[in-house]
Amino acid sequence: MQRFKSWDEIEPTATEAEWKLKEAVEAGDVCVLGTGDLPPDPDDWSSLPTDRHIRADVLRFHLLGGCSNASVTEVGVLLIGAFVSGQLSLLDSEIAWNMLFHNCVFQHGIYATRCTASKDLRLVSCKLPFLLASGLKVGGQLVCSGAEFQKQGETALDLQNAEIGQDLILGSAKIFGETDLNGLKTGGQLSCTGAEFQNKGGTALNLQSADIGRDLFLSSTKNCGEATLNSLKVGGQLDCAGAEFQNKGKRALNLQDADIDQSLFLSFAKIFGTADLSGLKTGGQLSCTGTRFQNEGGTALNLQNANIAKDFFFRDRVAVKGDVYLSTANCGDLVDDPDCWTDEARDGENLILDGFTYRRLSGPTDARARLKWLARGDHWNGEFFPQPYKQLAKVLDDMGHEADAREVLYVLEKKLGAERRKALRQEIERLRDTSPALGRHIVKHLLLGADHTIDWLQRVTVGYGRKPFRSIGVLAGLILTFWMLTLAAWHTGGFAPNSSIVLTSPDWATYDTRNAGPTPRNPADHWSETTIPGRDWESFSAIAYAADIVVPIIDFGQTDAWAPSTTRGPAGVILWWARWVFMLFGWIVTALGAAALTGIIRRE
Repeated sequence: MQRFKSWDEIEPTATEAEWKLKEAVEAGDVCVLGTGDLPPDPDDWSSLPTDRHIRADVLRFHLLGGCSNASVTEVGVLLIGAFVSGQLSLLDSEIAWNMLFHNCVFQHGIYATRCTASKDLRLVSCKLPFLLASGLKVGGQLVCSGAEFQKQGETALDLQNAEIGQDLILGSAKIFGETDLNGLKTGGQLSCTGAEFQNKGGTALNLQSADIGRDLFLSSTKNCGEATLNSLKVGGQLDCAGAEFQNKGKRALNLQDADIDQSLFLSFAKIFGTADLSGLKTGGQLSCTGTRFQNEGGTALNLQNANIAKDFFFRDRVAVKGDVYLSTANCGDLVDDPDCWTDEARDGENLILDGFTYRRLSGPTDARARLKWLARGDHWNGEFFPQPYKQLAKVLDDMGHEADAREVLYVLEKKLGAERRKALRQEIERLRDTSPALGRHIVKHLLLGADHTIDWLQRVTVGYGRKPFRSIGVLAGLILTFWMLTLAAWHTGGFAPNSSIVLTSPDWATYDTRNAGPTPRNPADHWSETTIPGRDWESFSAIAYAADIVVPIIDFGQTDAWAPSTTRGPAGVILWWARWVFMLFGWIVTALGAAALTGIIRRE
């Protein structure tokens, strides 16, 4: 590299293009070489057309201010359509004016480590191997839109800890090799719309700990290799809509602990590999509308501990292959389509919902659809998590869907019962080495039988307290069953008055089949309906008698007046013993129903 200090040193070997550049720089004009279009890559850098050839050392001479007979105006150096041969080194340099290069082809890369540029630096639609500019400071914009950097397997664009006063523009750029923007700080936006970051097997784009003053646009980008954006801070929105991140089997998009002041858009993005958004914080929404998360056999989307201040969109043909972690994440409105979470093609993959909280549902609110969603996310490593059911029930109840909320809690109680019995079986099995087999079987059947019975009673009678009016139906069923037994006993003569005075009276003795005299087939019926002595006795009603037996809080007077007889036929004997069973069930159902109903009333 030759360090020119005056034009006199350059003049003897100056090319036609270098003379033209000198004149343009002195006049504050743009230097357009050839037709101004991007020249093709030369076959031989030692033999370049003189009308487009500028040496890197000559270009450096002008960028650093030139000399008295080749001065630079405040406009700076504006160059279009040049071949720049040699290595352009601007290490630790201070440049007080604009550096604007358009459609230029550089033989070697640019070294600008710790360079300070007071105004704009532009490499628009240029081709060069690399730009190594860690610690670069630019007072205005840094624009590399449409540029192409070729350093596959190494760092092609290095802006570590660079400070850009305004915007950094990489729109439509193609970078083959690592793009290292670790610790970058911009006063304006960072726009990479339509850019390509290619570094297969390594880091394609590194924005770790970067601080973007305004918006960050990665929309429609193509990333081959990991996009590392962990601990990123964005003063506006982060737009990745339509972007493609490819790093199959590894982490494709890393947004761990990123802090986005506004919204994060992943709409219609394609992510092949893990999308790691754990610890993400947004002041606005997170939109995954139409996004594809593809990492079959691994983690597709990780949102653990994420905090989304507003809406979380997960709908419109979202496609997921792989595990989804939402544990301890939080969002405002959950705007989703449950079918996106419960795709049948995802059998064997996991949806982890434990600790996931949201304030409102803007998708379907019917219990049936939501329960399918919960069923895919309530287990992890064989452990059951009830929190997702509690969370859904709370939100549905707050939104006014009380019936759906109760259905969710009802299903939760069923699952808790099944998990309790599963744990009980495991506990009993652990006694295998310390207790006889017979003892284990007895304990197993007794404990499990008792648990099953209690669980069945609560489920059938009051729906675990969530469906208290179910007890009315159960009581009605008991009454109807006992009513049929009562009718059978009555019509076969299996009833008698329930009064010692009547039973010892001469008039009743006339109808008692155990004594001589007139003996009707059904003395109780004859006594209560046709006889003079029994005309004022309590008339018998089979349905009222059944209600008296089954419902303890009802008294129709039937049990005080009539009772089944054990001496007048088998129907009476059966009814005599059956009434104790029905009385017991009646007490149980009534007590459970009353407890559940008063609990509902108290909550409401």
